[in-house]
Amino acid sequence: MTMRAAVVGCGALAHATHLPNLAASDRLRLQVACDLDPAQAEAAARRFGAARHESDWRAVVAAPDVDLIVLCTHTNLRADLIVPALAAGKPVYTEKPVAAGEEEMLRIIRAARSTGVPVCVGHNRRSAPAMRDLRRLVALARTQGADVPALVDRNSGLREPLREESAAQILIRVNDDSRTWKGWIFDDPHGIMLSEMVHFIDLALLLAGSDPVEVYAYGSNRGNFTLVIGFRDGSCATLQHTLVGNFDAPKELVEVAAGHVTVALDHFVELRQRGLAGEPFRTSYPLETGAQPGDPPGIEGFHRAVDRLQAERAAGRQGACRFAFPSKGHRQHLEAFAAHLRGEGPNPCPVDGAYAVTRIALKLLQSARTGQPQRVLPEDYDLVRGDHQSLHRHCL
Repeated sequence: MTMRAAVVGCGALAHATHLPNLAASDRLRLQVACDLDPAQAEAAARRFGAARHESDWRAVVAAPDVDLIVLCTHTNLRADLIVPALAAGKPVYTEKPVAAGEEEMLRIIRAARSTGVPVCVGHNRRSAPAMRDLRRLVALARTQGADVPALVDRNSGLREPLREESAAQILIRVNDDSRTWKGWIFDDPHGIMLSEMVHFIDLALLLAGSDPVEVYAYGSNRGNFTLVIGFRDGSCATLQHTLVGNFDAPKELVEVAAGHVTVALDHFVELRQRGLAGEPFRTSYPLETGAQPGDPPGIEGFHRAVDRLQAERAAGRQGACRFAFPSKGHRQHLEAFAAHLRGEGPNPCPVDGAYAVTRIALKLLQSARTGQPQRVLPEDYDLVRGDHQSLHRHCL
């Protein structure tokens, strides 16, 4: 069954990911391109082969020829579209963050629960092939530990394991370049700490395998900051974001140490591990855009593609491909949600699952503003099931 999708918000993100992914899908069809700017909507429809275009999202919600809405706007449009869409029986894939505040999140969750119509939040990195492999290796490290003898071992069974040896240490480094952002991000009171870092808070929660208990943020929410998330079992996640990096360098590094195993994912194109005998040291993943035949795999292939694109720009040439991008799971995440709607698998990120991520991001913003750590309570990540009023009281 082919599902007919409408994209609401035809900006840079939609053009880079969702519009081309829908145009290329065998199971999804781009039916409507919608944007407040009619010219932008018409141009997107023409470029990506949509059946028609709209400039009013209300028409998309009411449209009988739309089975799924893909919401790609800024967070100024979330619950106002999602709630009536769910009431109309239309599932929604919404870009992150799911909302800009707690009350709006609860409106969406109440609507999803009362209607039974699914919502998927675009924490797409969890669906990237490289991230799925990293999570599998981390699970092995947590359950079985290293099975490769250490080159240096001064313990040899002479002491009991330390309590800390059962915890995990997580480092997520995000290299960003302020020149690549549109100006609105620097005037937004939530800044990058909410709009971008929910991706990495989501990964930290998935990789830690324990409940968060405290968070601390140091720096400016506009981009240069370090975030720390402490977990009940003693695990710790450190998330560093910079705005003074270079766009042509690898953007994301995720490194996890657990059970005397170290696993590192470099820019979603190269996964390395030491400590697990049955796993390869290095696994490489192809670029989504920018690669050419003959390029080496992994991080070296990424740099080869960047060098080629830089040379083309210096020579005044601009080909069809402008950037060297890895696969960060955008296509897989959307396709997994469509499969879920067909009854073929789980929702890759239900709205309930995104609640804790956004709640913790808001606490980190508060920490950055006050200079004080913030406690994370059970109600920050464990929603009560039951009537909507008790849910509302409990979570606020």
